[in-house]
Amino acid sequence: MTVPVVFKAAKQVIAREALIFDWMDLWSMNSRTMGASSFLSVPGGFTQSLIWKRRERQLPAKARFNTVAGYGDLTAIGRNAKAEWLPTPTHTFSSRGHERGPIQRVGFLGNFEYEPNEMSLRKFFRDFGHLLSENRLEIVVAGFGSERVRTWGVPATVLGSLDNLDSFYESIDAVIVPIDHGGGIKVKAVEALARGLTVFGTDHVRSGFSPDFGQWIRNIEELFQAEPIDAAIARKELGHSRLVSRFSQGAFTSSVDEILGRW
Repeated sequence: MTVPVVFKAAKQVIAREALIFDWMDLWSMNSRTMGASSFLSVPGGFTQSLIWKRRERQLPAKARFNTVAGYGDLTAIGRNAKAEWLPTPTHTFSSRGHERGPIQRVGFLGNFEYEPNEMSLRKFFRDFGHLLSENRLEIVVAGFGSERVRTWGVPATVLGSLDNLDSFYESIDAVIVPIDHGGGIKVKAVEALARGLTVFGTDHVRSGFSPDFGQWIRNIEELFQAEPIDAAIARKELGHSRLVSRFSQGAFTSSVDEILGRW
């Protein structure tokens, strides 16, 4: 099994019958979405996206099988060769949703050395920052490098790097994943769903999940609707067993074993 940057070289030295391509992301999407983040980067991003689109049309058929982390990526890969959705797993699950009332404390957890996280959170504050105090919402930001958010002049509670993720997730009512860049599946959304939290995200985030799970990614605008969302009601129909069956490490390992066992 190998990853996109070495696909071309791998197919030249490894027999097709022994080769599986693991598309963690579609790099054509990464190039396009990152390029669109600023006017000056659009030409470069567009050019790189075209190069990778060509590779993504040709390379899947060169392997025995393909796996993709993002469900939406199956559309592109599936046309050319056998492929299967293999979402990134998580280790921690909650057997019940947070039994709280209206959502008041919303978290964002991310590595701020990964540029799409910072870019997307900045855009969230540009678009919705003025609505936070009006709706009595507190945004809690945590993760490696998150201390820099204190210099942005935005209404956020900044925790910095964390030693214990459990305490972070237990202290909030919901999670925002306002990501419009990159590809694959957003692990922060997987983790939040697995811990029984309501997730507010973008269409881009939703596209990483199959439709039966993607429907549980609520639109960010819903945070600011007239009637506050009750966290328990928002989450009660997405069962613990369904999440474990798709996003646990055990489910991931079983899927890999099943794929390898076909030949």
